[in-house]
Amino acid sequence: MSELPAFKDLVFYEIYPNSFYDANGDGFGDLRGIEEKLPYIKGLGFNAIWLNPIYDSPFLDGGYDVRDPFKVSPRFGTNEELKGLVEKMHSLGMRLFLDLVPGHMSWENKDFLESGKGVRNDKYDLFIWNENPWDLTPGYRMVSGLYDRHACYMVNFFVHQPAINYGFYKITEPKWQIPYKEAKGKDYLEKIMKFWLDYGVDGFRVDMADSLVKNDDEKVATIELWQTILKDLKKDGYKDFYMTSEWSNPWRSLKAGFSSDFVLDHWDNFSHMLFRSHDDAPAPLLHKYDEKRYQECLKDILDRVKAYKALGGRLSIISGNHDTWRIANYLNDEELRLAYLFLFTMPGVPYLYFGDELGAHTNLKLPSFEGGYQRTGSRTPMRWDSSKNAGFSKADHTFLPTIEGDPTVEEEERNPNSLLNEVKKLVALRNQEEDLRSNDFEYLNEALAYSRGKIRVYLNLKDTDLKVDPKGQKIIHQLGDVKEEGKTLVLKRHAAIVLK
Repeated sequence: MSELPAFKDLVFYEIYPNSFYDANGDGFGDLRGIEEKLPYIKGLGFNAIWLNPIYDSPFLDGGYDVRDPFKVSPRFGTNEELKGLVEKMHSLGMRLFLDLVPGHMSWENKDFLESGKGVRNDKYDLFIWNENPWDLTPGYRMVSGLYDRHACYMVNFFVHQPAINYGFYKITEPKWQIPYKEAKGKDYLEKIMKFWLDYGVDGFRVDMADSLVKNDDEKVATIELWQTILKDLKKDGYKDFYMTSEWSNPWRSLKAGFSSDFVLDHWDNFSHMLFRSHDDAPAPLLHKYDEKRYQECLKDILDRVKAYKALGGRLSIISGNHDTWRIANYLNDEELRLAYLFLFTMPGVPYLYFGDELGAHTNLKLPSFEGGYQRTGSRTPMRWDSSKNAGFSKADHTFLPTIEGDPTVEEEERNPNSLLNEVKKLVALRNQEEDLRSNDFEYLNEALAYSRGKIRVYLNLKDTDLKVDPKGQKIIHQLGDVKEEGKTLVLKRHAAIVLK
């Protein structure tokens, strides 16, 4: 058994299980397929996997509508196969995070169906119901008329996702709203977490982590709830696990006790400004420099750094995920390399979405599949080689088509100058340099430059040359055109260096 890396040393590879590798030939990816491809992931340098939901589900929202939170979907395999995957990963010195979906269940969940009968038993208040099927209380997402219970139920987002009852911070409807300290959701969630931790998983990426307690605009009660959950689990002996929050507010999530907080693809987050764009915004900064947008980006970077330095914990910058259009839809090959240099040299625990190492694209023409809507085209199968279905599956029909013309792993591995091999070098650099895995960060008043302990990183986003005094340090990684002029290094547009 290899020694497992500390959380600060993790580099995550996100896998959408439908899409990675189909070992049984049914057209969907599965757990055995992931286990077969562990040498590839480990070979890239990744030592952790975030696995999107693998639970039993009707798949009306890509598996985020959980029917049985204690059972692996037969589509992906069995509970024992998941346990085998964990054991195999641990033998390779890798950690596994499951996707924890705490806010809701599927409307096919047996406990929800029991609550829908209206019988006053231990499931009666496990989900949020009001007391009148004719009362669609304003300000809440309520559904009426589907069950015999004389009430409407609240949803967390889609109609098929009834909200688990973690109570209310401010009570506005005392007939049916339960104070958050009295609600049953906490114990239910702790039971789910303990179940999978007993299987050996190393932690969770937590979906919609800020959505639990209702009428809690400042998240005061939600923060307290997560603190209590973590305290309860540690008291019960569950100490060696970690959690990354889908919150994108480190001031709140790190205070709540999360190990790291996602920098999500929100229009006002620095990762969006660097990597992507939206309808009314300028182009990504890695594509075209814009001073006003850069200052907004920089402010967000420094605000988040200030948060983790004040509260502990870490940031988690992502290349993208199953909910976003792929980064290659916005950036060319040169710009992608800059993006990944930034991703792997910034502080925190980074996450790369499977296929982003190939420069995979989002297929914008696909119809919605299993509640994917505009996200569907970012969930297409991995392209492995030139064989049938790009090596993803031997099935005659796969759940989604691969994207013809996108690179394959086989092609990228063969080309020493490929994007995949650049990612491999950058992950290796991070794994080799302790300073890059620390929380040290100081901005160096350039666009974009920062120090990480004894390491300095310079990315020239501007159209003009950037002159750098190496101060006796050597270049340990370089992108683009860098010239020596006496004792000065001159970085042309979109060149980058890492100095040590």
